[in-house]
Amino acid sequence: MPDSPSEGDFLALVEAICGQDATLSPLGAGIIAAISEGIADDSRTFAKLFGIAHALVLRETNLLCGPQAPIEIVRRDARTQRAHLKLTVKGNILMAGVLDLGHIVAK
Repeated sequence: MPDSPSEGDFLALVEAICGQDATLSPLGAGIIAAISEGIADDSRTFAKLFGIAHALVLRETNLLCGPQAPIEIVRRDARTQRAHLKLTVKGNILMAGVLDLGHIVAK
């Protein structure tokens, strides 16, 4: 993570994402922020970096996926259950809205 945001910047980004979409939990917003910022694009890496049980991250990931969802699973490892994630069009629009509001995270 050579250009990852500081902890404070990341938390501000998560809060801004939650402000843009009140249906998102802080964990869901954190997953979206981590994908957007290039911090973690799979469930196991996110769980390990943030000290959260992988099962909780997988459950939240499944809640965030769907036809009109901000993320999608592009690949899943059958042995580890690791889900590789990317932002959908809705996720990119959400992040563009957050960044347009001035919640820019230093890279």
